[in-house]
Amino acid sequence: MNLRQIISVALCGAVAAAGSFASDPAQQTQNKNTQQPVQVAERTQWQNSDHMFATCVAIGNQEEIVISRFAIDKTKNNDVKDFANMMVKDHQAFLMKLQKFAPEASREGYLMENASADGSRRTSGTPTTQQPGAVTQARAQAQGTDVNVKVGNIQQTAGTVNPQGQQFQHVDFMALHRELAENCIQQAKQGMSKKEGNEFDECFIGHQIVKHEEMKNALTVFQRHTQGELKQIFADGLSTTDKHLKRAEEIMKNLRSSSSNQRS
Repeated sequence: MNLRQIISVALCGAVAAAGSFASDPAQQTQNKNTQQPVQVAERTQWQNSDHMFATCVAIGNQEEIVISRFAIDKTKNNDVKDFANMMVKDHQAFLMKLQKFAPEASREGYLMENASADGSRRTSGTPTTQQPGAVTQARAQAQGTDVNVKVGNIQQTAGTVNPQGQQFQHVDFMALHRELAENCIQQAKQGMSKKEGNEFDECFIGHQIVKHEEMKNALTVFQRHTQGELKQIFADGLSTTDKHLKRAEEIMKNLRSSSSNQRS
């Protein structure tokens, strides 16, 4: 896995987080204006914006835990192994803090529930989440909307039809964010599994540097839109993320120095 692949994998979560941040308030406004009955989903309930922010961050932490456990089993470098163990420990502790705001996404093994034996994502016919605001068939017809439409494993809820007859469907971006994270994990594992020794270590640490830069940006922005307890949790997470990033950069410097010495 080269640097471009590392960055591509790491940015998967950022794209999904941006989409969920932009779309959820609009969906909340639609529900409020139309007074549609909220259908309680089996897994996901969007009670407030804190839930959305916490879920985005929790998914990122879950992804870090999965990749770090993979690295623990593969690396033979003590510094890298210690770093990966620290990732698992610290990110699990952060998930504990997020449980109050995102209990579903903070659950142990959340991102591995849809994984097949080969590490790929199962695409069963039944979606795992459903966005609130779904309407009944009768009300949908009366309002000029269509009831839930399933595309792949992403739940799309009632779409609004504009005067030109074009239909705009509302996608559950949290389900999309989760699926992107699962796909990123699969791609990262496939790429890193082909590496050995120092090459693997540099690939894993490079991945961690990009992911922690991404998380710093997310936590910085999310703090601006939260208050109280969750705002403080994000502030603490930002401090820990910065510590992880600096340690990863130190390890990368040592790994590159070691590689340079071996070549000379």
